[in-house]
Amino acid sequence: MPDTNAVPITCPNCGNQYQTPVRSIIDVGQQPQLRQALLSGQLNLAVCPKCHTGGMLEVPLVYHDPGAEFLAVYFPQQLNIPEMEKQRMIGDLTQSLMRTLLPEQRKGYFLSPRQFASRQNLMDAVLGTMGITQEELDRQRKKMKMVEQFMVMADDPKGLQMMAKGQDAQLDYEFFGILAGMLQQAQGMGDEKSAARLELLQKNLMPITTFGKRMVKQQAAVESLKEIKDADEFLEKMVASDPDEVTAIAVSARPMLDYKFFESLTARIDASQGAERDRLGKLRDQLLELTQKLDEAARAGIDEAMGLLRQIVSSPSPRSAVHEHADEIDDLFMSVLSMNIQEAERQGDKDLLATFEMIYDEVMALVEAGLPPEMQLINELLRTSYPDGTRALLSEHRAEVTPELLELVGQMADEMVQREDPEAAETAKRLRDIRSQAMLMV
Repeated sequence: MPDTNAVPITCPNCGNQYQTPVRSIIDVGQQPQLRQALLSGQLNLAVCPKCHTGGMLEVPLVYHDPGAEFLAVYFPQQLNIPEMEKQRMIGDLTQSLMRTLLPEQRKGYFLSPRQFASRQNLMDAVLGTMGITQEELDRQRKKMKMVEQFMVMADDPKGLQMMAKGQDAQLDYEFFGILAGMLQQAQGMGDEKSAARLELLQKNLMPITTFGKRMVKQQAAVESLKEIKDADEFLEKMVASDPDEVTAIAVSARPMLDYKFFESLTARIDASQGAERDRLGKLRDQLLELTQKLDEAARAGIDEAMGLLRQIVSSPSPRSAVHEHADEIDDLFMSVLSMNIQEAERQGDKDLLATFEMIYDEVMALVEAGLPPEMQLINELLRTSYPDGTRALLSEHRAEVTPELLELVGQMADEMVQREDPEAAETAKRLRDIRSQAMLMV
């Protein structure tokens, strides 16, 4: 039994018939990115390419996390399948997973997989394997309920303000994070109505909540850095900012806070008197503390990334190690990896260079595997020779060449042009050439 199958769907809204991939096996030891796809509601989605109506498909699946020795089978209660047939399907799913594992990976917990009839209960259990307590889950659910309550007033600014007045302390970072997550999920499911309402709620809450006002102010402060022309203007910007703005600017423009900056700020302090001298002294203290914390975090991050790279390189199977540590791989790791690739090239160490490049390719493959199918197709087209190779690939994926795909390719080309970079301009041209080919097939 393959872990992913294409199933036919008839859209309940417009009657359009299409196919969508459905995954029946999630092994986060082999594909860690699938855990977040499950938790964010992005797995087994069916979205009509014609009218964009869609939702999650309730299908049986098996979830495996070898690190937590956790094996679960989700069998939706609403399927109403006889118990004998249900147990047969569960057995088939479990056996399909076991066939993908090495003998030493098949441990005792495979004999008694946990069974779930509710998707929410399954996700709670998965979160539990990540160290999230029931208390944290209950708090997050409470915040989610608040978002749903506030959605009723999303288009009524006055009513929203009255509703928010007594709950300002609860409308914090976690609340807005949950709101953003729900918005992303609605967009991914093609639920345009809910997405529009959540976006409106977010927009209208920002200027009337303490947290929202702080975020708006910090965003504006960071945005204003684009107008800064030199170090003197940057100093003036810092001196005129309040503590919240100072924090946001320091995080966004750490390289500007160099020795010359502090030398100029100290000269300003020495030339000041009274309250202004005290204020500027506190500003310097705040910035020194901030830069120290930022630098310590950066050093710790680099050390951690270097340690992870060494661990992967020295493992018996670096390729497998990339998959095992996929959750730890981030932009900083990729920067460290790129620097090591350059150093290996400089030193002429061909063996180490080959290992680093293999790790880079494996990480890129993992990233691409987590992308939507249309993005995977576009990336494959960009890697394929033009025009014969791209024409053949487009013909092979003719069913996926839709007006929506053409629109996405056009948007990507426009975005590349705006970067004002020779390589981006070449990619934009390639995207437009591919779009011209694809238009002949729609």
